[in-house]
Amino acid sequence: MNIAQYSPYAIARFDGVLMFDGIQAGVMTIGITKSPIVRFRVLAGVQSHPIWSMDRLALTIYSYCDAAKDLHLAKTALQVSITASWVSTEQFSNLIATHVEWHAASNVRVAAQRILTNMGNDGKHIWPLTEMSLPVKQ
Repeated sequence: MNIAQYSPYAIARFDGVLMFDGIQAGVMTIGITKSPIVRFRVLAGVQSHPIWSMDRLALTIYSYCDAAKDLHLAKTALQVSITASWVSTEQFSNLIATHVEWHAASNVRVAAQRILTNMGNDGKHIWPLTEMSLPVKQ
């Protein structure tokens, strides 16, 4: 799948809880390049919304989720404001996060930065190599 052929036509914004315990992470292959990708949910009001992220932002989101798990935070503690673009085909639409504002305590921010900096080097926080792809139908 060439993600460049799908263009965003709308922007969505979610203010809510990043449900860090259900994040899925892996890699998506585009041509010969493997890019980090995550799928997570944001609880906004009573609805939870599936959102994807790629590349550097995916690494950051994953690091915050790992930090929240390591710090044993309550499930509603990781508050975010997320801006996402809709990437669609005729039959499917996916939200791709383009920006995250973290409403987190300083200890969470420090732990997330430490995880991001040491990812793969500390033996604990290793990026999953599970192959993932956006759900689109050609």
